[in-house]
Amino acid sequence: MSVPLEPPLTRSAVVGHAINWGKPLTTGPRYVRTPGMSRWHRPRHGVRYPHGISYGLWCGQAARDDGRLLTADQPPAGDAVCGTCEGRAIGAGQDTQPDGKALLFSPARLVPPKKCPGSRTVWCEELAWNVGRCLVCGHVCPMRSSGGPYNPRWGLTTHPPGPDLIPGCPFHAWRELGVQDGRVSCRCTHNLGGQA
Repeated sequence: MSVPLEPPLTRSAVVGHAINWGKPLTTGPRYVRTPGMSRWHRPRHGVRYPHGISYGLWCGQAARDDGRLLTADQPPAGDAVCGTCEGRAIGAGQDTQPDGKALLFSPARLVPPKKCPGSRTVWCEELAWNVGRCLVCGHVCPMRSSGGPYNPRWGLTTHPPGPDLIPGCPFHAWRELGVQDGRVSCRCTHNLGGQA
């Protein structure tokens, strides 16, 4: 039985390989364990690479499927289960609540930011004197100087995301944006149309 997986928003998804080579998985096994692990773990996210699959676990560890990875719907009776993984996975809604106990965990998810990533940047289309349309979200707002005499900047004022906010990258959310050919997107190859 498969369970839904979170987007791999943390750098632990890399597991020693370039993050741009992988494709995020939307579902995966309920429990995983490598031969070197002392207990079963719950996968938080997964990335498929050309040479195999890597899972980031709820407790912060990583497990690579090198042909020896064990998967299970339920661990064998008597085997230990990682309490951190179990509690976070259930509390985040990945699985059902055990014994009717209310568990809660709020993982970092692909939630739009409260402040537009284009704020205080020059990523805009200038419409008039000191007015620009943000290339990140489409919001029309004033442009101002800031930073003082030792760190001067010119750009859009701080604003909430507009209606045309670009989609977040499954690996970096809105944290690694850049401009290429007059278009703002994640600097990784996932949103720039490069080889993934």
